[in-house]
Amino acid sequence: IPDSGHKYYLQFTTEDYKSGENAGSCLATVLYPKTKSPPVVSIKCMHTQDQKQIQEEDNKLYQKIRQQTKAIIGNNIPDSYGNIEPALEPAWALAVAGSSYIMWEKSTENLGYFMAQVKSVKQWVSKVEITRLRY
Repeated sequence: IPDSGHKYYLQFTTEDYKSGENAGSCLATVLYPKTKSPPVVSIKCMHTQDQKQIQEEDNKLYQKIRQQTKAIIGNNIPDSYGNIEPALEPAWALAVAGSSYIMWEKSTENLGYFMAQVKSVKQWVSKVEITRLRY
């Protein structure tokens, strides 16, 4: 459609964040409007990993965060040398997942974003969890 912007067709593979193994292949169309609107994205993926396994990994992360004996607090994740303290790995994993939303929303046809570091993080604990963390 004239004056609507540029449309791109993409084919790519995804990989598991921790293992680096192939997690699936995707087909996407991305339309960058001429206005300053976010891109319009349509994506379809075929996962090579078992969905039950993915849910189990998600649950492991959730349980790891819940079992913390104190709230997660950290700065500069990873540090200047690429190191991540084991206690801060759950925060980094969540930041990686959340950053993809910002990348899609804020990127333009000529400008892309990539998360390099979490400047600071502080876990918010619900009132129900405060009692559990004190013991």
